[in-house]
Amino acid sequence: MKIIKRVCLFALPLLLTACGTIPTYNSNGTQVQETNNTAPVSGEQNKPEPKAKPKPAPVDDTAQAPAAVLSLMKRANKQVSSGDNRAAIASLERAIRIAPRYPETYFRLGERYFYQGNYKQARSLAEKSITLGADWLLRRQAESLIERASAYL
Repeated sequence: MKIIKRVCLFALPLLLTACGTIPTYNSNGTQVQETNNTAPVSGEQNKPEPKAKPKPAPVDDTAQAPAAVLSLMKRANKQVSSGDNRAAIASLERAIRIAPRYPETYFRLGERYFYQGNYKQARSLAEKSITLGADWLLRRQAESLIERASAYL
């Protein structure tokens, strides 16, 4: 009789743990919900479970520059080197018309306006480049331009 009690006491926890599940965690450390794969009990309605909509992949909001824009930016750099600031501004404005969501063009145009003495326009364009999603380096450069332009206002 004692042996049967001991076997039952030993076997009972094993049987109970076999029915349980171990919680699973994803790479973020949050617990993943288990799906219920059991058949519905008779009398229950066979309702489909609401499926979680998959989250869309993050989209890079910053536009990529087309070849024409890169060409116009190179032309603007050459025009600046030769001292033709007005032509550089015209080239950069044309590049903005081609790709209005490319933040670097706004920053470069803001620099040209700064060196021309139009500080309000320079600050506005630098702010626009940040709004369009400038990368880390361009953001720092734009913030610097905003500070320098604001000092003159």
